[in-house]
Amino acid sequence: MRHSRWIGFGVGVVALALAPLAAGAGENCFSVMVGPGASRDGAVLFAHNEDDRPPQIVNWITVPHRVHAPGEVVRLKDGATLPQVGETAGMIWLQMPQQEFSDAYMNEYGVTIASNACWSRVNDANLTDGGIGYWLRRLMAQRAHSAREAVEIGGRLIERFGYHSSGRTYCIAGPREAWMMAVVRGRLWVAERIPDNAVAVLANRYTIGEIDLADTANFLGNPDVVSYAEKRGWYDPKRDGDFNFRNAYSAPSSRYSIANIARQWRGVSVLSGKKWYPGADLPFAFRPAHAVDVRDLMSLLRDHFEGTQFETPATFNHGDPHKNFVKRICSQTTQYGFVAQLRSSLPPAVGAVLWIAPRRPCVQPFVPVYCGIESFPHGFARLPWRRAIATQFTRDPARFEPTPALAYWSFVRRAARIDAEYGRVIPRVRLRRDALQDAVTRAEAAFEPKALELLEKNPAKGRAALTRFTARWLNRLRRYNLTGKASAGASPRRSFQIRR
Repeated sequence: MRHSRWIGFGVGVVALALAPLAAGAGENCFSVMVGPGASRDGAVLFAHNEDDRPPQIVNWITVPHRVHAPGEVVRLKDGATLPQVGETAGMIWLQMPQQEFSDAYMNEYGVTIASNACWSRVNDANLTDGGIGYWLRRLMAQRAHSAREAVEIGGRLIERFGYHSSGRTYCIAGPREAWMMAVVRGRLWVAERIPDNAVAVLANRYTIGEIDLADTANFLGNPDVVSYAEKRGWYDPKRDGDFNFRNAYSAPSSRYSIANIARQWRGVSVLSGKKWYPGADLPFAFRPAHAVDVRDLMSLLRDHFEGTQFETPATFNHGDPHKNFVKRICSQTTQYGFVAQLRSSLPPAVGAVLWIAPRRPCVQPFVPVYCGIESFPHGFARLPWRRAIATQFTRDPARFEPTPALAYWSFVRRAARIDAEYGRVIPRVRLRRDALQDAVTRAEAAFEPKALELLEKNPAKGRAALTRFTARWLNRLRRYNLTGKASAGASPRRSFQIRR
């Protein structure tokens, strides 16, 4: 694949920095998707930082597998309805109340969904009953048994109701494959499968380029996506040659924003091992320099452009790298980071793991949350799941007032304390973070074979064991953030006991 010689932070990049920024203070999510042939353990990997403007809270919720009564309907945010299916999947749900496009899901089949805002050139559309927005990813997560099926479900919903936001790329991963699904306002969408031996990086701007909708193994989409671009004058076959979705539909303020380019450039450069020019035409997917593992992606989600021309001077803001014009991968608006490890060789209950770092990945270890857990520990959600979905868009300022009862606030407070003197304390913070990361990784490796054996013999006891293991480490992380004194060097023999 083509790459360019790095030529420094020159006039071209300065010009890009002056472009209007569609990726504003909170629209700076970051995603990496890794095909199974490009990962060290043969898993599909999906890394994501969720960035949103404050104030925010994050509720960690489990939703059970459900059987629905005949005639039950789903009511979308703006009034449209559709019939509910007979059964919906159980899910891990990272909920951000009052936000329409910020939630993340992992369902009981390992299908994992999050997104990046990507502003499009489409400024009006014919929507049915207000269109669809929030419910798109939730319905995909409820109904899909695979990443491809999620894309197909999402495409049908977009064509039926119309998408009411400017644009977005949904990252959808499962144990066997990963897809990026780009949508624009209205009923137009395209999706491209990440090649098995490749990695794809996304940072709030469309990356899908040339498409071939006849190649249904690797592309899906609305066939009108080409003709509509021609009608609007965004694509001319004689002038432009082969159709390129990114070129035709991207809003210039999003495509040329240095805040977006720099983060994508950093991810591509780190994982490819090559020197790329930080310009507008970085690749959709590429082969990594070496097989990628979970720890590689954790490191990338913590990145602040260290060692590059975009790095913040150590003298700036007490060494805090997060508040800066050129947005970092780990920034002041990052609410959580996760790495989904999706292994087709194991049952999803234990083979699909959501490694989560709450609030600020650069100061937190990533703790494993197994797909098969029954619930999160007390204090990780403000409301039970039924009330959480019923009040998703209810305006309630009290929910954003810090309280000791919600674990989220311990993570927020610790990040703020560290930011206030970041340059002085971060070496010690990293040592403790990495020691705790090593401890949980060793514990997980020792626990997993026993949990798999128990799941095979007694699924109910196996799920209970997964729940206890996850709770133990989440509660330990919470104590660590409250006191800073949690021991990071626990022996894996002491970390968990299977109850048979």
